[in-house]
Amino acid sequence: MKRMVVGLLGCLLMGLLAVAAPLSLCDYYTPETSLSDMNLSFNYRYFDDPATEGIDVSSGRVSVGYNQLYDSADMGFTLAGTGEVSLTGFSVTGGLGQGSGTLRYYLTEDMPFFGFGGVEGAFAKGQPQPGVALRAGVGYGRFNDVTPLAKAFRIQTDLLTLGAITDRLPDDVLMAIAKEIGRQIEYAEMKDLVAAIETLIEDASGATLNARALLSIEDEILATGDEKYCGWSVQGGVGYEIIDPFGGEKDLLITLSADAAFAPEPGSQLLFHASFFGPFNITEENTLAVTASYDYALSEDTTFIANYSLQRVQPLGQTAADSHSASLAIAFNLGGANVSLQIALTKGVGAVDWSKEITISATMDLL
Repeated sequence: MKRMVVGLLGCLLMGLLAVAAPLSLCDYYTPETSLSDMNLSFNYRYFDDPATEGIDVSSGRVSVGYNQLYDSADMGFTLAGTGEVSLTGFSVTGGLGQGSGTLRYYLTEDMPFFGFGGVEGAFAKGQPQPGVALRAGVGYGRFNDVTPLAKAFRIQTDLLTLGAITDRLPDDVLMAIAKEIGRQIEYAEMKDLVAAIETLIEDASGATLNARALLSIEDEILATGDEKYCGWSVQGGVGYEIIDPFGGEKDLLITLSADAAFAPEPGSQLLFHASFFGPFNITEENTLAVTASYDYALSEDTTFIANYSLQRVQPLGQTAADSHSASLAIAFNLGGANVSLQIALTKGVGAVDWSKEITISATMDLL
């Protein structure tokens, strides 16, 4: 009897926690997701003091990142890549690159089990050549575009700021707004979608939205470039090494990988990818690649961006070679001036310490 009472209390507590849990962006579901993102950053500094011999400073850094995701009920694919090059005197002195592509075919409609095939490659300055491997196997997980719910949250924030509503909207109303935004293609005109959302908000809040409030709703619906998605997947299987990074024999491989995406709130996005593969003596010979990125909108005009990459190659009978790259950046839009502060750390193959770089840049339109 005591165990039964404890069990009932436990179930009741879990139910109360579920009810009390606030609405999360990752609670939104759409049957099809299609998102892509690409970013590029570059800096270079040249300084030559005639009072000293030679060029005092001539160095720079170029980095690029790309992510593309598609997911539907039957299939999906993911493309991801990051690359970074360090320059000294316009000569490449360091570099780190990783890329992967995965095609998923879902085996059932009820559970996100899938079979997959793909390719993964990595390169680091100091290695003889890139490492490239084909992969195939099975996995579990799915990704989902949660941008409509992020827009619903931003609409709520805009209306509170304007004073158009006096309190936050119930979670079910926010979800209903998101579903209407997700059905945007079904509306013949934008004004019809805005009207549908207006009705949901006015019925829930008791307020009457004015023209300014309706215009802010339309602006949020039409806004682009701030897509969010959630989800995760883990996969494992076998592969074949097309190119060994140290020129060794091409081996059959055991492959493991994981991907995750999380949007903690409408202004942020966290992405993660990790892969681990090697021949059947995987503990003695393997490759580990990890990439992670985090974007956070501090305000409408300020964005914080963090990136990290790790590559670790363990050749058979040799010492493991590690390469790291990390950067932190804050970008400001100051009413006609764009200011960026970036801190970058790199540690190449064989390096005993991190190289450090701090860059501040600003541009302004005078006319």
